[in-house]
This record gives sequence, C-alpha cells and structure tokens, in this order.
Amino acid sequence: METDAGNDVEPRGAAMFRSLANLVAGVLWPLISGALGLALWEGLVRVFKVPVFILPAPSVVVAAIVQYWSYLLSQLAITTFAAALGLVMAVVLGLAAGAAISSSRLVDRMLTPWLVIAHAVPKVVIAPLFLVWFGFGLQSEVFFVVAFTFFPVIVNTVSGLKSADPEQLTMVRAMGATRAQTLRKIQFPNALPSICAGIKLAVTLAPVGAVIGEFVASNKGLGHLLIRAVGDMDTPLAFAAVTVFSVFGVLLWRLAEWGERLVLPWHPSQRDAALLRPATI
Repeated sequence: METDAGNDVEPRGAAMFRSLANLVAGVLWPLISGALGLALWEGLVRVFKVPVFILPAPSVVVAAIVQYWSYLLSQLAITTFAAALGLVMAVVLGLAAGAAISSSRLVDRMLTPWLVIAHAVPKVVIAPLFLVWFGFGLQSEVFFVVAFTFFPVIVNTVSGLKSADPEQLTMVRAMGATRAQTLRKIQFPNALPSICAGIKLAVTLAPVGAVIGEFVASNKGLGHLLIRAVGDMDTPLAFAAVTVFSVFGVLLWRLAEWGERLVLPWHPSQRDAALLRPATI
C-alpha cells in the first residue's frame, strides 16, 4: 500500500520501528530497575555484614533456588493445583450469583448484605475455622481460595451486568426477549470488560489464598515450605520460596492479561497492547 506526505497512514517501516521501540522500552527499563535494586541489596548486605539468617544476599537466594529447584517446583505445583480448583469454583459461583443478583431485585436485597458481611470478615481470621469445617488438606485450601477470590468476581460481574444501556434493554424487552435472552445477548457481552477485570484480580489472589490456607491446613505446598523454613531459620530457602512465588504471580498476571486481550481485542483498554504488536498495512 503506497503512502504520500499528505496521507495520515503511517509507513510500515516507521510503524514497525515504533512497535519495536515500545516493546524494548517496556522490557528494558524494568530489567534495569530490577538489576539496580538487586545490586543495591547485595552491596548493602555485604557492606554491613548482615547475618544470613536475618537477610540473605540475592546471590545466596539464587544459590538456594538452584539447589532446591526441583523441590520448590514440586511444592509450587501443589499450590497451583489448589489455587486452580478454587479459582474455577469461585468464577463459576461468582458468575452465577452475579447473574442472579443483577436479574432480580429480591435476590439482590437478600444476598448483597450477606456478601458484604462475608467480605468484611478478615480471611486470615477464619482460616482456623476452615480447618475445623473442612478438615486438614486440599479441601480446606480450595475453599480458602474460593473465599479469597469470590468477591472480586461477583462484584465486577454485577457491576458489568447492571451497566447495560437501559434504552437497549427496554427495546429488546418490548420486542419480546425473555430475561435469559436479554442476559445472554445484551447484558453479558456488555459486562465482559468488567467480568474480565474481576477474573484477572481473582487469578492473582488465588495463589495467595492457597498459600495462606497451607499455613494452617496443609503439610505440603509453598505455604507449608515457608512456615517450615522460617521455623528452621533457613532464611535463604524462605526467600527462595518467596521469589519463586513472586515470579509465578507475575507470570499469572501476564497470562490473565493475554487471556483478556484474546476475549476483548476490540476494547479501548487493549489499545496500548495493540501498539506493541507489529502494524499491518
């Protein structure tokens, strides 16, 4: 496709260069910032001779990761499994409850106060109760993940479903659309950006809920590993577990963003992501 000076279409070469520059800047600056932070941490620990059991240097943490990498990954897999099960349950329950609340004022008035009360209760406080109710093991972890992730899903679902254009809803109802058809054809597509935002939050909260559940009700997983490492004063192993968990959390967030981009390629929130992709003419 030809372009001239009076044409607003950006040349292919310039568009590709701009996309590449944005991509490099988005990766390069975080890497530089991380490297400077780690170098400062390493230098301060060595200059002030901080004991390893108080604060290990990054090099010591990396050595612990290399030494225990298979053990760390096996515990991460256990935590991920519990988080995934709880997340699926929370999304299904959140979508169903959100649809019911947005479709019926009676359900809204009956359920919303209980949801607010349940969310106001600190989750860490009820962790021992989950051990009493569901027993020791995977089931307690899963239900703790549900408790952690359910509220963002349902709140964003209700908000999105209620934000549909009232005139459009009135028109389709006047044309004889049933409540289920209105929900499926009008409200749900309109609510997708809000629902995706809730699920993205839930995705990052699910591993946190699983780890906290493992603090109380499990003898395996990253949460149990952290408790054991701290009890043994093995601070490098504890930092290694935290590092692995943090990297996993970042990857989960990126995965959630990728999924959102697939579901909502048309949404304005994906405009910046589209700038990072090579332009086609």
